[in-house]
Amino acid sequence: MTNEYRLSVVICAIDETDLLQTAFSKIYAEAEDAEYLFVLSRNCSPACLAVVKGIVAAHPNCSYRIQTAYGFGNALQDSFGWVSGTHHLVWAADDGMDINAFKKMLPLSRQNPDSIVKVSRWLPGGGFVNYGAVRTVINHISQKMFAFLYHSDLTDYTNPTQIAPLSLYQSLRYENQDASFLPEVIFKPLKLGYRFIEVPCMDVSKSKSHIRFFTLCKYYLVIAKIRFTPAKKFLKEK
Repeated sequence: MTNEYRLSVVICAIDETDLLQTAFSKIYAEAEDAEYLFVLSRNCSPACLAVVKGIVAAHPNCSYRIQTAYGFGNALQDSFGWVSGTHHLVWAADDGMDINAFKKMLPLSRQNPDSIVKVSRWLPGGGFVNYGAVRTVINHISQKMFAFLYHSDLTDYTNPTQIAPLSLYQSLRYENQDASFLPEVIFKPLKLGYRFIEVPCMDVSKSKSHIRFFTLCKYYLVIAKIRFTPAKKFLKEK
């Protein structure tokens, strides 16, 4: 991995406004030298677009693009070819992620550039706010199930907030276009033997999820499929 570390922060947005502005302001205050890319949904609201244009106009290291096809997975796959950093981070547009976690993630990523540094809501110091008791219990059971299925000691497999080498993301073969794409950037590197470093994080739900029930079911099927697929099939042909 090159010694020249450069972080690209990607924020995918569709209808966020005030929360988007707050989320950006918090992370920008901690990493002013990073590259920031807003990837907007093809049906992004006019108000959201106006907020993004205002941010981009005021910050020369910020830009925005409209994703080429619908779906959160497609937006992220687009971003892998649109950013120029050595490392990639997806940051929540709804200000749901704990900025204190990012403060720990960035130095760890700089010190361990070949590793993936991700958040965990289940480590001491992490947790959930406005998540709902039933949803929290289901999440806890899911984490234990994934740990058993993958013979891994990670504590949070379903939050995609992680700093990873961009070259890794660019080397993977992807199959999903919606939110069920997210397991591909967590479980495929896990099976390929990448080292993960977890930091505690509070997850504060501030907006309604855009993930539909069908997509959530598909999400779990993708995780199971990755477990029983040979790791060599995850990589693009060179």
